[in-house]
Amino acid sequence: MPKVSFVSLELPEIGVPSEVPEIPDAVYQERFRRLEAAREGAGLDALALYADREHAANLGWLTGFTPRFEEALWLQVGGRTPVLLAGNECLSFAQTACILEAEFELYQPFSLPGQDRSKSNDLPALLREAGLGKGLRIGLIGWKPMAELDIPYWIVGAVEGVTGHEATNATHLLMDSEHGLRALLEPEMVRFCEYAAALTSESIKNLVHRLKPGLSEREAAGYLNSYGLELSCHPMVNFAQVIPSGLRSPRNRRAERGSYAQMAMGVIGSLTCRAGRLLKREDAAGADEDGYLGIVENYLHAVRAWYGSLEVGTPAGNAVEAVARAKNDLWDLALNPGHLLHLDEWLNSPFYTGSTVPLRSGMAVQQDLIPVPRQGNAVVNLEDGILLADGELRERLETLDPAMMRRIAERRRLMERLGYALSEDVLPLSNLAGAFFPFLLEPGTVTQFN
Repeated sequence: MPKVSFVSLELPEIGVPSEVPEIPDAVYQERFRRLEAAREGAGLDALALYADREHAANLGWLTGFTPRFEEALWLQVGGRTPVLLAGNECLSFAQTACILEAEFELYQPFSLPGQDRSKSNDLPALLREAGLGKGLRIGLIGWKPMAELDIPYWIVGAVEGVTGHEATNATHLLMDSEHGLRALLEPEMVRFCEYAAALTSESIKNLVHRLKPGLSEREAAGYLNSYGLELSCHPMVNFAQVIPSGLRSPRNRRAERGSYAQMAMGVIGSLTCRAGRLLKREDAAGADEDGYLGIVENYLHAVRAWYGSLEVGTPAGNAVEAVARAKNDLWDLALNPGHLLHLDEWLNSPFYTGSTVPLRSGMAVQQDLIPVPRQGNAVVNLEDGILLADGELRERLETLDPAMMRRIAERRRLMERLGYALSEDVLPLSNLAGAFFPFLLEPGTVTQFN
């Protein structure tokens, strides 16, 4: 097993593309055709896709429109033009943002409290106008592919009242980790996610290089710049001797030498996270009462094993087994050791014990090993996203965007220099791919396997 060393290394300046990649209309139209085929294959006559601000990725993937402030409902009945229901504020926005051909109807109960509700039809009438009727079998798409329905009860009741059938949860058509339509990225979507990953990783890199004692969480969060791209989660910055959860939003706590820090930023298409101790290298010998450096060493071996197990065609369970072989008993995993990425930070995860789900070309995957120490308060984490791409997809990406592939090649060289062994199928999307800062007050020092 290679040794984990601390080395001085200036990370390459890879940068962020100067423009947000656009998804062509033809991609949305093909997504609609694929969803229609999936609907028919599932034996359904219609789909109703629900979205709100927190759970907008499915609708955004399909139409390019995501609601703001309100909810929305997409109604897709075989052989008819789809109908999109929106509230007072989103109706006009939907008409301009939606890429697909659709009819747009006002449904004012989706509007914010206190706004006018006198002008729209009731929901059963709108459903009938969209083509729903007795005997139709309908699938409801929310945001969790499970047996239970996960959209508001009044929508479920109206749908079942109009059709006379019990509705089923059809979210798996989009979000199943093996067969869901969103499990694989089109080349154009890869460009978008690569932009997002460059953006979040540069923000975290920018913040890490500005950490100093006395800096407040609020001030630190100012270095996380989304350039207006929609967030997939709230920004997280935590400074403390004890950080029981990294989900807290930044407030007024200040960085102190010897304490811990956790920083994460997620935009649609990417999340980057780093966590460690606010130390200088000279502090290492006398500041390990929490067993921090011991966890760092074994955690990084587990991360390296995870990356080394990834290859198109292999079962996702192989990565779980590789992590289990590499980790010791100092820490446990908080969650699955990886998951699929898309517009939502966590689409689904094929990474669980015994998983036979094959890793497929076009999957965007987050390295998500979150260690929980069995003793002490050590906080350690690094999270980045990668794309799995076979030779055919790599050629398509090279034709589509040679500059992107040069950035990816630079990231691979960085990871290889740091001592990671990667299949040619692994394309790093983050500018910090594999780089861990063991001493956060000395960001010129990173870990390396040798």
